[in-house]
Amino acid sequence: MPYAWIAAQFQQLGLDVGTQDFVLRYNIGPKTNYTGRNVYGILRARRHSSRESVVLAAPYRPPNSVFTPTNGGIALMLAFAKAFRSASYWAKDIIFLVTEHEHLGMEAWLEAYHRVSPAAGLVDSGDLKERAGSIQAAINLEIPEGRASYIDVKIEGLNGQLPNLDLVNLAHRLCRRERVQSTFKKRVDPYDGTSLEGFLENLETMLSMMSSQATGVPTGNHGFFHRFGIEAITLAGYYEPGMHHPIRYHELGRIVEGIFRSLNNLQERFHQSFFFYLLSGTNRYISIGVYMIPFSIMAAPLLLRAVSIWFDLVQSHNAQKDLTSLNYDQVCGIIILCHVFGSCLFLLPSTAAKLGLSYFEFETDESVYYGFILASVIIAMLLMFPVKRIDARAIRCIAHLEMATLMFATALQNISLATFQAFIVTPLFLGTGTASSRKGVFFKRLIVLLAHPVMILHVVLLLDAYRTFPEETPPSILLKSLSAAKRSVMYSLMDSFVYGNKMYDTCIQFYLPIWMLHWLTAGQ
Repeated sequence: MPYAWIAAQFQQLGLDVGTQDFVLRYNIGPKTNYTGRNVYGILRARRHSSRESVVLAAPYRPPNSVFTPTNGGIALMLAFAKAFRSASYWAKDIIFLVTEHEHLGMEAWLEAYHRVSPAAGLVDSGDLKERAGSIQAAINLEIPEGRASYIDVKIEGLNGQLPNLDLVNLAHRLCRRERVQSTFKKRVDPYDGTSLEGFLENLETMLSMMSSQATGVPTGNHGFFHRFGIEAITLAGYYEPGMHHPIRYHELGRIVEGIFRSLNNLQERFHQSFFFYLLSGTNRYISIGVYMIPFSIMAAPLLLRAVSIWFDLVQSHNAQKDLTSLNYDQVCGIIILCHVFGSCLFLLPSTAAKLGLSYFEFETDESVYYGFILASVIIAMLLMFPVKRIDARAIRCIAHLEMATLMFATALQNISLATFQAFIVTPLFLGTGTASSRKGVFFKRLIVLLAHPVMILHVVLLLDAYRTFPEETPPSILLKSLSAAKRSVMYSLMDSFVYGNKMYDTCIQFYLPIWMLHWLTAGQ
């Protein structure tokens, strides 16, 4: 990254310039340090005392990057810095930020700006010499240096957080005012949204949003602002021949300037519109009051089954008048043991990486992946001991309650993840009742096995590989999905340790112990 040149451009424009050096200490497998540097300039507001600010950011991508270069966004940023410098109506400081190493650079800068370190000590963010006021909003630019035929507005943030809908609507409406094609998930709104074809297109757009939101991975650098209560979106430019006339930089400039002048007039933080919603297009949304009803219908059967099991237990106790038939110590001990197993798996990645490198010369992702497979097999074998039927029913009741609670708690922040959980897990766990034969027990365990997180990951990636590479042979698709599974486990692990993504933590600490309880009681 040309740090000196960018800093010199900011200095020539009279901005307060600062640089930040950060280090990522990679401690899984071979210990390696990755270094980077961010450059930023602050335009001080003439009509305010630097208590509030807004951010205009752009990631720097070298020529050998696998992502689309963003030199156009950096050029626009420098042009904005020059134009904004001559204006006297700014009531908020404006921070112009160029980050390195994609998400890592933005995470390091925000940690240093707010003087926090939630990354478990893996990222050394250093300190910032120059600071502005409390950040109210941020716009991230991913504009290529060549032509762009449409602007895609990215909104999904870390752990599925979303910006206030007013900021999203502001970007789309300014694009329409400047006659610039704006999209969501790279999809144009259907001509007739009330027709069957339009409904299917909107449904596909909504499912595309839900699939990306469910992972908890931000779709751009804007996603890390949400964790600090800052509303942010990414404006990404893409070129598709024949889709629309090429967008001029003048039109892009008017859109971004309109957004910043609107943010400049904010008297308070965004709060009037929705923070919890699903988008099916640029002008259609589903609010929390609408989507929680079908989700509750999908997740409620587990809760109802738990209540039913509990009433059966109470009735059987009252009929027998023997409250000692239920072994409370064993039930509580098994539940605690399963959660202890899940917590112990936090130590698995580093141990598996060291053993895999020492004895088998595996790569880190392979070592961690095979370590999880081996640990899952060992735990499944350990939890195949027989349990009294009444104790098994009590454990199953608590497991259903835990799963229902987990889904409803997840829905409060990431409705997409909770919906997919309810869609996949609810019918599988409901089929784990008692069985009268060995074949029935085997069938029940097979159903529970399909709900294991590794199995769900493989099935999802296998379907995605088939959809992406329909021309490949079945063995090739299977190998691609296996390779993707190894990388996915490692990416989820690093997202948890470095960025604070809760997907891995939730799966290990909560979902996997619940699966263990269902595996133990399947058919009993």
